[in-house]
Amino acid sequence: MLFYLYELRRNLRLKPSELRRLQLERFRFLVRYAYENVPFYRRKFTSAGVKPEDVKGFDDLGRIPTTSKFEIQACNPKDLVGFNVNLNSLIKRTTSGSTGVPLTIYTDGRVEDFYTAVWMRTMFECGLRVRDKMAIIADPRTFPKGKTFLQRLGVAERAYISIFDPAERQLALLKEFRPDAVKGYTSSLIILAEEFGKALKDVGARMVFSGAELLNETDRQLISSAFDAELFDFYACTELGWLAWECKAHNGYHVNADSVLLEFLDDDGESVAPGEKGKIVGTSLFNDVMPLIRYELEDVAVPVNDDCPCGITLPLIRSVEGRIDDFLIAADGRKVSPTVFFPYPFESVEWIRQFRIIQESQKKLIVQVVPKKALEDREEIVEKAKRKLCELFGDVEVEFEFMENIPLDSSGKLRKVISRINR
Repeated sequence: MLFYLYELRRNLRLKPSELRRLQLERFRFLVRYAYENVPFYRRKFTSAGVKPEDVKGFDDLGRIPTTSKFEIQACNPKDLVGFNVNLNSLIKRTTSGSTGVPLTIYTDGRVEDFYTAVWMRTMFECGLRVRDKMAIIADPRTFPKGKTFLQRLGVAERAYISIFDPAERQLALLKEFRPDAVKGYTSSLIILAEEFGKALKDVGARMVFSGAELLNETDRQLISSAFDAELFDFYACTELGWLAWECKAHNGYHVNADSVLLEFLDDDGESVAPGEKGKIVGTSLFNDVMPLIRYELEDVAVPVNDDCPCGITLPLIRSVEGRIDDFLIAADGRKVSPTVFFPYPFESVEWIRQFRIIQESQKKLIVQVVPKKALEDREEIVEKAKRKLCELFGDVEVEFEFMENIPLDSSGKLRKVISRINR
């Protein structure tokens, strides 16, 4: 792992052309390996009439068919790894299933060491130190079963806090542990910030890492102010590992181009121009235990060609716009990004504790709101919000539900925008 970390840190300032060469070499290796050793991809490539030698450059990526979650889910696990690989010897990673499609991903110790090194590189670049203590608020099913070598030496201590614990218990555990850094789902950090406000300063953390859900500017300010700490957002997934992250310049998200190849495609499967929204297709460049080649992440992001003032040459994406399924559809068929909401459609958010929009159909929206206090002018607020939503969506029915609590998903996440339209 330390060797991988050393190599990965050297890659931070490679010339873009060198990074692209590294990506292409690794991609071509994976395609050949998968074609020769992995039954699922052997069938998939043969059906598409593609052979490894057909991929000579980046212009040939489109010749390789994309892979969906449903294909992987429906496949026998033995068909997803090499012919001679013993599944019982591998490490299982299971996705949260928050989209309704839980998956099991297979790795080994070598791949896990590499992913850990990618994660550590990010943390160190953001200012984390080797001896710093970190509290991690997450799904307890993802907690490690034991301590690392460094942790057994009393270095890099970690405290794992269940996202399903009451907020009061989470705060008590944080105060007891006194971490230098706190890492958690965006919604769990928001809940703590709204519940306890400035009291979170007593935790003593100097940095906060958020991820797993969209982060808007309002929530960023809320969390950062409550903890009195610098916040770094990241983008990751169980299937492909740590994908992109904010540096200290906060100028977008650096893509870990030496560990993953991300493509941003339009509805026709063509690459979008810089500054345009594109559906993300990703390839893990290191996990040859269970290759995922041109895997559909079902997220949308905006790539850019900007240089970051921090000096790191890893490519940038301006923002992750959300999941494809979280994009809403207006009455005339327009797509509406989930990033437009909160404070929209409200003029003020001071009275709101939690908020969620659900699109039941192209003609109906449900707005769920948990208020912090009783509202004397609730009817006026609702009517103004309805008018704004109708201006954006057209002729739609808007229903408001005032609730005491919005339930979390089974994964412990709180999705702010949900579309139930069958695409």
